[in-house]
Order: sequence, then structure tokens, then C-alpha cells
Amino acid sequence: MGKKRTAILLLILSVLLSCGAGCQDSGKYAVSGKASTLGLGGEFTTAVRSDINARVGLNMLDFDIDEEEIEDIEYDIELDFSSFSALADWYVFNGSFRISGGVISMDHEVDLRARGASGETEEIGDIEYDWDDIGTLSGCVEIDDVAPYVGIGWGNPLTSSRRWGFTCDLGVAFTSSPDVKLSANALNPAIADALSADLEKERKDIEDDLDKFELYPVIAVSFFYRF
Repeated sequence: MGKKRTAILLLILSVLLSCGAGCQDSGKYAVSGKASTLGLGGEFTTAVRSDINARVGLNMLDFDIDEEEIEDIEYDIELDFSSFSALADWYVFNGSFRISGGVISMDHEVDLRARGASGETEEIGDIEYDWDDIGTLSGCVEIDDVAPYVGIGWGNPLTSSRRWGFTCDLGVAFTSSPDVKLSANALNPAIADALSADLEKERKDIEDDLDKFELYPVIAVSFFYRF
């Protein structure tokens, strides 16, 4: 599903660029293709006044990571990020440097899955369990939040000197702590209650480790076309 959304986003962006290329240059609007820590996306920018621009954007990211260690357990990880941004840029010195602020609506999901080999053990909580008894560990880390954003950047897509070029952003989104879920299918019913209690300990440990991500770094490079 995430790959389809990304393909649709890039198709919409290419259409906008094609339309912009055929329009007379008004100097009031720009579209951008963007790569950032929020994913791949696009933005639409318009002028509010000579030193302030407003922009809205959509970003998506979807990829897999194999055997990443989290709390000493190796998980296969699937990332599915999407976000919508509404920002204002103030060009302090009427040049290319800007101060930006606004909000980013984030819907980020990280799916976790672990399955050890038969005969091997895994420590969950403070107890060693046989993988033959655990079955499969499944989890999810979610950020579903409308986060304030502040940052700085360089480049003005509405500059009169050229119709296309590059811009960059460096900032932070102030998100809430990620929510963590963790479960197992417990092939051995005799350990189900103990495993559930130890999984809750493991879940809290992961959540504590993720508290530092209340500041989400946003680093972006964009290619714009003005029309």
C-alpha cells in the first residue's frame, strides 16, 4: 500500500511540473520534489507577501530492514511513514535564508516481526524462553500526531532570478512519545501468562528507549519549479 501511495504522489508531482512548464511565469507559485527524513514527497508554495511564503506538502516512506537488533532481539522491520505539512517561511534579510514554522501531521508506523530457529532461546523481560514455545513475536511502533515544527532553510522558490533550483531545510518536529505494542502467539499455552507479563516489560523498555524521539529531526533537499 505504501509503495502505491508513493507512486501516486510522484505521478501528481510530475503532472504539476508538466502543467507549470506550460504556464506563463507568474512568479507567485512553485512546486517542488522533495527528499527528506520524512520520506519522498512534494510541496506547493505560494507568496503571502514579499518576505513570507506559505507551503503545503506530502511525504511518504516505505521500506524494509532485515534483522535489526532492538533490546537484544533481532526483528525484521517494515517502515510505513506518511505526513502532511503546512509551513510558513520568513525570509529575514530578503535573501535566501529563512526561518520556518508550522505543523506536521505525522502517521508513522514501524512493524516488527521476530522468529527464532527451533531449539534456540530468547530472553524476554528477565526470562529465557524457547522459540518453539514463543512462536512469532510481533510488534508495532506508532507516531500519530500533529507536531509543531520550527527550522531554518536556504533558497526561495519564488525568487525572480530563476524558474528552477534547489532549497534545503533543517529543523525539528516536536512529537509525542511513540506508542509501542508487542505480542506473541505463544505456541505453548503453559507459558502464555508469564510470556504476556514479560512482553509487557519488554514493551516498556522499548518505549523508554524511544522517549528521546520526541524531537524528530527534519532534514530536506528540494528541487523546485516556479510558474
